[in-house]
Amino acid sequence: MSNKREYDDKKLFNDIAANYAKKDLTPYCRIARKYRLDRSLKGIQKPINKMLEVGCGAGFTVNYLKGKYLNYTGIDYSENLIKFAIKYNNHNHVNFECLNINEYVSQTKFDVVLMIGVLHHIPEPENVIKLLSKILSPQGVIVINEPQAGNPIIGLLRKIRKKIDNNYSSDQVEFTKDEICSIFQSCGYKVETYSQGILSTPLAESRFLPGFIGLPLAWVAVTLDPILEKILSILSLKKLTWNIVVHARQKE
Repeated sequence: MSNKREYDDKKLFNDIAANYAKKDLTPYCRIARKYRLDRSLKGIQKPINKMLEVGCGAGFTVNYLKGKYLNYTGIDYSENLIKFAIKYNNHNHVNFECLNINEYVSQTKFDVVLMIGVLHHIPEPENVIKLLSKILSPQGVIVINEPQAGNPIIGLLRKIRKKIDNNYSSDQVEFTKDEICSIFQSCGYKVETYSQGILSTPLAESRFLPGFIGLPLAWVAVTLDPILEKILSILSLKKLTWNIVVHARQKE
């Protein structure tokens, strides 16, 4: 079953690769997607020496984090997305590889392993997290950003999108914060969690707005979201955001 799920998911992303890459080529989406990435890495010392991104897609992290890393490796099991990554983001000290994370072998020890919206595509996430332990530097951190369960309105919107958007994976799931923490803790990690995404997330994932509307909305969203995220965190209402960020470090 897990192999079929991976096969279906890989086929989907190969089929939609061109449309998927267009998100990162749409100016207002870029603003929101860069914001999501920056917030996912908040508190992590930069420049990052060696970074691995699992599920790198079209590789635009290379652009969004320019100047904030020294060496970047991106892997994805979609051949077509890797082609776009090489086309748009192939620079010095950047390497893209097309493969499944379960097949990844490296002598390099990475300081940051990044997964943006990837964990819920992995059939057996505990196995992958244990594998990552072998390539994580002693002080390294796994950074994930995941859609989360908790807000009924957001949950309803995601269910509707599954029905009407052929580019949206039917395997999309939302973990609760406790479920994500439990996965990492069972693999020997200590975790910190952050709430992320209120107004900006829909703008990061859709291209339906004309630019003259989308651009100002994106700037307003990324200006207000840090304030709203902080308020929800103080009120212990992280579950009301679209996403949850986890920083996981191996226990000493």
